[in-house]
Amino acid sequence: MGSNDLYTPFFYYKEWKDYILFDLAEWQNGFAFKKKDFSDRGIPIIKIAELKNGITSNTNFTNGIFEEKYYLKRKDLLFSWSGSPDTSIDVFWFNMEKGWLNQHIFKLYTKEEIITKEYLYYLLKYLKPYLICIAKNKQTTGLGHVTIEDLKKIKVKLPPLYNIVSFN
Repeated sequence: MGSNDLYTPFFYYKEWKDYILFDLAEWQNGFAFKKKDFSDRGIPIIKIAELKNGITSNTNFTNGIFEEKYYLKRKDLLFSWSGSPDTSIDVFWFNMEKGWLNQHIFKLYTKEEIITKEYLYYLLKYLKPYLICIAKNKQTTGLGHVTIEDLKKIKVKLPPLYNIVSFN
């Protein structure tokens, strides 16, 4: 191996396939809860603040019944796509017992024939600086967004699935 090979490891990617980020999962946006949905007790409504800080005195709860697609359980993969770009755009594991998914957060259902949840988590962590830049480019009144259209433009390379290790 020549010294130039150290700086051009293209052989490493030989079997890796091209994908569009959007095509790796179903991206379920959260529910737009209204004040009438709030109660003093019940299941917490999970916003970006709860993903970052846990349940606090500012957390809203609900006793309402909503579609199953908005229900969160431990180990769900979540991507916050809206807010102040430097502090809000991120990927999270849902670590609480249960919750309801608020708007501005995607719940990700990975396409298991292509990618594992764990691999997608680390891929999104790797892409975070790029996603923040995308959100900043659209920033208005302090808020930025990473939209479905943005996710459809991001190209990634993945190794064959048999090389991806799952940690379940």
